[in-house]
Amino acid sequence: MGKNIVIIAILVIAAYLVGVESTKAKGKNYEDVRHQLERLWNSSDAKKARGRLAKKTRKSIDKAQKRIAKLAK
Repeated sequence: MGKNIVIIAILVIAAYLVGVESTKAKGKNYEDVRHQLERLWNSSDAKKARGRLAKKTRKSIDKAQKRIAKLAK
């Protein structure tokens, strides 16, 4: 099992290094993943979608709690 972890760690490090080199080759106009995620997270459409999902989740939790309370009686 220890050998498997070492092999996976080596593969992860190699993939990271290959990724770093490929981004350097693309030049300065390349938008890194962190900036992409930040831009997507702060977009108004994403905020609205998260709000809708939170509202649906709250309603589902309330329904489930009512069902559980009803069954517990």
